[in-house]
Amino acid sequence: MKTNLKLLVVPFFLLAAICFAQDKNNSGRIKAALPAGINLNEAKSVEIRDEAGNVLLSGSFSNFKAPMSSKDSSSKAKGLAEIEIEKEGKATKHEIEVEVEKLPALGTFKLIVDGNELATFTTSKSGKRALKYTRTDH
Repeated sequence: MKTNLKLLVVPFFLLAAICFAQDKNNSGRIKAALPAGINLNEAKSVEIRDEAGNVLLSGSFSNFKAPMSSKDSSSKAKGLAEIEIEKEGKATKHEIEVEVEKLPALGTFKLIVDGNELATFTTSKSGKRALKYTRTDH
């Protein structure tokens, strides 16, 4: 009987691990190239806008970090944008990571840096999304 129990437990844990990994992928991080026109060295502000152009979250960069909040006191939405700029020999790597939560589920939004649209993204079923955009200039 103990052998049969082990045979049932192993597939259960394997199935649970697969389900967890699949769920994580559905609400996982979007990774893409940072557009050439976006200058992170001088970035001052970041916004999340809905399809109508309404600002849902906004923040200002200080020490390459920008906590984002809503001006609507009834909204629990929040986010964080972080910039990283690294010299790699003669090349410079520019990266921005953004995480948002408590936005409307499966909504489509725009990531705006200093008034320039960087990306359009869709939130998960739980209203979250993580984004990472990278560019290496030579």
